[in-house]
Amino acid sequence: MTVPWGDGRDSLLELAEACDVPVRWSCRAGVCHSCETGLLSGEVAYITEPVDPPADGDVLICSARPRGAVVLDL
Repeated sequence: MTVPWGDGRDSLLELAEACDVPVRWSCRAGVCHSCETGLLSGEVAYITEPVDPPADGDVLICSARPRGAVVLDL
């Protein structure tokens, strides 16, 4: 699925939800890691830098925005 990013969204999680993509989440603050998702390509910026960063190659979609085109393993 290819979806354009719009500035009306705060996070990749909000975009996924708007597209009815089933995703896991809990805190919406980058703390619990429930939303940790594989980042296959591209770069993200965090709204608030996570206290405990995700594993290499992963992203916390509840608190991340794309810096350009990204591909996620949802």
